[in-house]
Amino acid sequence: MWKWLFLISLSVLLLVSCSTEKPVTFPDNKDNSEEESIVELVEQTDTDMSQFFLSDKTIAYFKGDGIEFSTYTSRTEWLDDRHVNVFENNGGVELVTSYRLEDDNIVVLQEVPLETEAYTITIEELDKKQPIRDYLNFPLEVGTVIDVWTVVSITDELETPLQNFSNVIVLEQQFEEEAFSRSYFAVGFGEIKREYIAKENGNVFEVTSVIESIE
Repeated sequence: MWKWLFLISLSVLLLVSCSTEKPVTFPDNKDNSEEESIVELVEQTDTDMSQFFLSDKTIAYFKGDGIEFSTYTSRTEWLDDRHVNVFENNGGVELVTSYRLEDDNIVVLQEVPLETEAYTITIEELDKKQPIRDYLNFPLEVGTVIDVWTVVSITDELETPLQNFSNVIVLEQQFEEEAFSRSYFAVGFGEIKREYIAKENGNVFEVTSVIESIE
């Protein structure tokens, strides 16, 4: 899905080295009936797909580990009830990803470095763009393939500095030579963690970014 932020970050590291309010309900992940409803939400076709993004103007802080640029901030900008921009800044590059909510999926319209701080992306501009890939397809079921990602769980549990989550959706992308990426989603928040893990010559290389706080 995901955001080529890690790939861009790694590229930057190598180069350096050598509005509409969208109210969101934040689930507390404690009540069993609520957990069951979240599972039903991701399995049904009429999912409120806005629940996979934070509300308008919300800033999320992600704690990184593994490389310098794995720590980043994410700012959500709703243009209307179908178009949303997410701005990610890891200190090396600011990346903007634009999404559109369609009938039964969320698609990525663009994923580009931000040109200037004053650069704006409008609905009119996005309406002219064709999707470059799928982000999430519904219903979400284990085994479903979304672009290069496979849904491997919709009931994971995950501890983060922000809170503990239940019924976490996990997407995985496999690479060659024992390497893979995972992206973790929670209803009411969207992406809450991403990781890249690779094994080489008996050593494990791991890069993670996990949600730490929101404002």
